[in-house]
Amino acid sequence: MAERKLYLVFGNPNPGQEEEFDEWYDTVHIPDVMSVGNIVSAQRFRYRQLDRDAGQPVAHVHLTVYELEGDPDEFMTKMIAAVSSGKVRMQEAPFNSGTVSMSFWEPVTEKAETPG
Repeated sequence: MAERKLYLVFGNPNPGQEEEFDEWYDTVHIPDVMSVGNIVSAQRFRYRQLDRDAGQPVAHVHLTVYELEGDPDEFMTKMIAAVSSGKVRMQEAPFNSGTVSMSFWEPVTEKAETPG
């Protein structure tokens, strides 16, 4: 099996468009991104603030974790082309593009797991 890397995307919906953001991300964006190739899984997360941090501002409230096989640079080249061609639909996306942060991560160790 090829070594999998993580592609992390942090972002925020436009104010007042949380439901539209969730719908677009789940039904349009993730399927579009996965159609580009190299992505083997995707899962979305919403920030869960600890009680002790209540009221503290956070930079991002949404995270998407993609598992990627292959070269991240090759994937991004294909992704940019797919966005440019409209295969990955970004127009009218209900998110604040100024808050998006993306990064790629590769494993340093094997995954440690609690014995079953």
